[in-house]
Amino acid sequence: MVMMKKVYSLSAIIAFLLLFASCRKDPENHLLSVVHPNSYGLLFADQESDSIVFETFDSYNLVSQDDWISITAGESYDVHYDYRNLYAFTSLLSFKPNTTGKTRIGTVRINSYEYSSAAVFYQFGYMNIRRPAPQATEMEDSVAFTLNVPASAAQDSICFNVSKPWTLSYADIADLPYADISDNTWVKFDKAHGAAGDNKVTIDLTPNTNTENARTIVLALTCGEVINLINIRQAAAIPTEE
Repeated sequence: MVMMKKVYSLSAIIAFLLLFASCRKDPENHLLSVVHPNSYGLLFADQESDSIVFETFDSYNLVSQDDWISITAGESYDVHYDYRNLYAFTSLLSFKPNTTGKTRIGTVRINSYEYSSAAVFYQFGYMNIRRPAPQATEMEDSVAFTLNVPASAAQDSICFNVSKPWTLSYADIADLPYADISDNTWVKFDKAHGAAGDNKVTIDLTPNTNTENARTIVLALTCGEVINLINIRQAAAIPTEE
């Protein structure tokens, strides 16, 4: 009986050691998963910052592949690998304002262990102007902003969200044949400047009594280095029957 107890005890110890050894075995877990941006990030022309959020078990490094994207924090990090620890990292990015007037695409490459992934960013060539909405033009990746109002219109508005203080002025566009720069008295706006964030500018209009011609004024919305032109087009008056 004593011998049997010793055999059972020895078997239990061996089983424990085998179990402990199996728990200590490193399964070599590795992963690189981009959480933000999800598929791609959208930026407006005046937007100058965003971030990349990703998960990995390993050390990493980031490389910008475009000169208009810079990594301002979290470019690389060395970790002591542990298959049980999945790390979440956030790296900060800065962007040059897009003054091209066209959408551009940039990437940041994330390298971790034997994996590599890309965070893709689309930066529009315009600010976040919601009224009037951007409309596609014949130029590739370019848009125009036109607020169409009837001849009798007395008031309308421009709405936008910007990242910096802004100004609004009559555009100096003598080379644009469709703009009437000889008379801008029929369009007035209640604000010529403002702060970053959501903004609404009220436009006061003088009704158009000309039954033959529509008229157009062009306003320049400026935020930092980015300038967007906004067309205010008022239809011709409808002739009255005599």
